[in-house]
Amino acid sequence: MNDPKIEELIEKHEKLRGEGINLVASENYVSDGVKRALSSDLAGRYHSDYYGGTEPAREILDRTEELARKLFQVKHALVKLISGNLCDLDVLFSFTEPSDQIAMMNYTNGGYPLGLEKFNRKRVSLPVKEGTFEIDVDKAEEVYRNNDVKLTILGSSYIPFPHPVEEISEIGERYSDDHVCVFDGSHVLGLIATGAFQDPLNEGAEVLIGSTHKSFYGPQGGMILTDFEEHVDKLRKYIEIDLETGIGLIDNPHVNRIAGLGMAIEEMLEDEGYGERVVENGKELAKSLDEFGVPMKFSDKGYTESHQIFLDLDGEETMKFCKKLERENIFIDITGRIGVAEVTHRGLCPEDMHEIAEKISDIYKKI
Repeated sequence: MNDPKIEELIEKHEKLRGEGINLVASENYVSDGVKRALSSDLAGRYHSDYYGGTEPAREILDRTEELARKLFQVKHALVKLISGNLCDLDVLFSFTEPSDQIAMMNYTNGGYPLGLEKFNRKRVSLPVKEGTFEIDVDKAEEVYRNNDVKLTILGSSYIPFPHPVEEISEIGERYSDDHVCVFDGSHVLGLIATGAFQDPLNEGAEVLIGSTHKSFYGPQGGMILTDFEEHVDKLRKYIEIDLETGIGLIDNPHVNRIAGLGMAIEEMLEDEGYGERVVENGKELAKSLDEFGVPMKFSDKGYTESHQIFLDLDGEETMKFCKKLERENIFIDITGRIGVAEVTHRGLCPEDMHEIAEKISDIYKKI
């Protein structure tokens, strides 16, 4: 038997995803326009004026940053980051020194598992209310009182409800003169952009970072946004090519990706009500699943205020259910986290969520 060609494997992937229902919370569908940008001649090109023939590429980068500033109504936007993780590293290196303490949520509570110790920083865990993914503000006060926290990164892979940005920012400033509060909006960036979630930069966060391919429907990559001139100067040092100090986190930012991001932002600027539709669909899917007998978390709080809803099953049950759904071409993740950003972007409405819930419940009853 001959080994499969990569083209054949791509076709296999596209057939699978084209026929399935994608409810993976950390993914989204990119438009044909974004796909054209990704597969354009830009895919093999640079943007630096060190090379001839790069003026259009530089114009694309400048225009994409301009569009991002317009969408988020912010003074500064950085779009060279090729992943959300590099956004985290940029703020880490820009605002802290080795041995400094950084406050974040634990991975076991839904936080992002950034390897701070690998970069000679120390993690201080933000306390979470039992049975939730929500930061306990009262207990957090003690954390800041007993530690010298230089940087707080408010972010979570599990984020059905807003974070207490204003409260945590005020606490951090109370115990440290040079504290910086960063909001990692990787999962909810599209909802923030469209005004459907919280507004971190107007609630006390000095920097907003995030992935551009989850609730935000661009290509995979990252973005940093801020109104602070002194912050953007520090952040740029790690992503701009500086021959005197050497290259930092970024050399080639992949201009085809930036072009795709720019096209996605143009689409989002015209996509009135996208964020509200996402949240509406999330609530409807969770409510319908609950009514059909599939156990769901947070019914007492309306299930969600984001694109994420959560099964209320133990680990083994959840994994088994995930694999069963996959065999029926319905995709979630093995933790029981379900997302509705992609199906909303594809045009599905609350009535469709009810039908999807019925399909899922039929599968659940056969476990």
